[in-house]
Amino acid sequence: MRLLNCNDIDNQYGYDGHLGVVHYEGHTHFRTWAPLATGVYLNLYLDGEGNNKIETIPLERRENGVWFVEIMREIDGDFYTYTYEYDNCRQIETIDIYANACGVNGKRGAVVKFERTNPEGWEQSTRVDCQKPTDAVVYELHVKDFSVNPNSGVPKYDRGKFSAFSVDGTYFEDISTCLEHLKELGVTHVQLLPIYDYCTVDESKNDDSQYNWGYDPANYFCLEGSYSSNPYNPYVRIREFKELVMTLHNNGIGVIMDVVFNHTKETEQSAFEKSFSGYYYRLNPDGNFSNASGCGNEIASEHKMVRKYICDCVKFWATEYKLDGFRFDLMAVLDIETLKLIRQELDKIDPRILMYGEGWTGGMPALSGEKLGFKHNSYNFPEIGLFNDTFRDSIKGGTFDSYSRGYIGQNFHAVNYINRGMAGSCEHSQLPNNKDGCFAFNPSQTINYCEAHDNHTLWDKLSICAKNESEQERIAMDKMAGAMVILAQGVPFIHAGQDFLRSKPRIPKEGEPINELTIVDENSYNAPVSTNGIDWSKKEKYIDVFNYYKALIALRKKYPHFRYAYRDEVEKHIRFTNGGDNNIVCYTIIDTVDEQETTLFLALNPYKEEKYVRFPEGGYMTELDENGQENSSVLYGGTNMPPVSVMVYRRVN
Repeated sequence: MRLLNCNDIDNQYGYDGHLGVVHYEGHTHFRTWAPLATGVYLNLYLDGEGNNKIETIPLERRENGVWFVEIMREIDGDFYTYTYEYDNCRQIETIDIYANACGVNGKRGAVVKFERTNPEGWEQSTRVDCQKPTDAVVYELHVKDFSVNPNSGVPKYDRGKFSAFSVDGTYFEDISTCLEHLKELGVTHVQLLPIYDYCTVDESKNDDSQYNWGYDPANYFCLEGSYSSNPYNPYVRIREFKELVMTLHNNGIGVIMDVVFNHTKETEQSAFEKSFSGYYYRLNPDGNFSNASGCGNEIASEHKMVRKYICDCVKFWATEYKLDGFRFDLMAVLDIETLKLIRQELDKIDPRILMYGEGWTGGMPALSGEKLGFKHNSYNFPEIGLFNDTFRDSIKGGTFDSYSRGYIGQNFHAVNYINRGMAGSCEHSQLPNNKDGCFAFNPSQTINYCEAHDNHTLWDKLSICAKNESEQERIAMDKMAGAMVILAQGVPFIHAGQDFLRSKPRIPKEGEPINELTIVDENSYNAPVSTNGIDWSKKEKYIDVFNYYKALIALRKKYPHFRYAYRDEVEKHIRFTNGGDNNIVCYTIIDTVDEQETTLFLALNPYKEEKYVRFPEGGYMTELDENGQENSSVLYGGTNMPPVSVMVYRRVN
């Protein structure tokens, strides 16, 4: 391990210019940063693998530790690596960390003219018009999960690929699937699990025998080849992903990229360590790699050239692929200064681009906690969203205790957190302040969810903690959880298939007991497609649940009452009321729609039996009942609420 004084390196060699490959008419420039190298060499290849080197060319050392070479021809389609020499003797070959295209399995960069990758109509494709984060309804998807099942309605050669998103008219029997499903449900954004080039899937096999979520980064600027029809041709994966983005944009759906800048899959063998050992990762005082990610290392985002690298990467994806947002995995591994700089750079491109992440780590970071993007530091970066794990666990029960129950399971100890969560987890004069429950500076900072790719699906969680309840009772719990996520102030986040009771079935290992815990997968990051692939027949089976989620999203879009971006709006428009029982959360939202003052009254009944709830003054009709329907009958004084339900009433006089 090379022990470095990284502050001195930043001060002496920090560089603000372009790195990577730049095309000009008649010539091509290569730049890489390696301030302590004694030599750097460019290796050009005919292909992304194999013994087909064209030539090796030395680079010239320039200012600030940058190495440069100009090739007097327009390179297009060649592959390349760098060989870094240290101490005038030790040499190591690796891919360029700034390579924005690569060959099969990401061992060599590719020199690509990106204007040649644009599908027809790309220039006219634009981001979705999301004026504020709270206008978004996010749907989290894994590329392969989406279409790999034969009942997806997608042609076999497109299943599990980027190209599946561009297939129109997808159905299972009479039930819409894939793209048609997204359009019917009404979500505004799709968040894709990692699509950059990751390690654990062999792209040369390019079949369904391999699976991984992709939280094992290799090349941050490059697309994952296993999602393309031809991983050997870098142009193909780029064009097919652009077609995905363009198709979703043309249907009014934005694309959010899941980024994992907290760690890399490899450490000593990573391109970062090979190109400049000791700089890109945080080290403990004993010189060993720190491990806040829980995956063997953590990126040193506070170092100037690491911060530049992350910013450059995000800007590249935002501009070249016209992405609508970025979700940061284990965001608390990154320092606040870097996060704020990324947000500033995105604002320059398009302030509508979403940015949010996980406000926690997977281990103990080497940097002091007050400098990092933890949820409890949220007021230091109020323009960046955070996943609301407090609201999540208050709704359904503890994520890491499979048998614990939340508010929907009659755990009334959670009611205070439910009140705060429904109000956007920001300060409100009627609610006692609590840093965990009221962590958000504004409601636009809270990402509300009760299910994600991690941990049990909501339906599997309920099948464990509420195993003694009937299916209909558990369906009511699921629907109530969905209503709370979608109608709460903040940004609603739904996991793909949550809207029709997605499960992740698992075959117990030999010798394992067969019970409610072992027949479902709690951590399916590398489980087979039989576990992870979305079973679209479940949508047909639970179409009533889907229609309920669809109605919730339509209601949220219909009324600005559910989409406040600032806490002063929440304070102004939301008033909590006493519905007759402290465990039944009740509140009004009063706002103007089409120059007409409109009052909505929301009531949450967690009990397993009907409960009478008192209305504020006036007459009310049912805007949304437990089945997602409205009822024009006018009610006065109060009404009996169905068990385990969320009801929305509108004042009519």
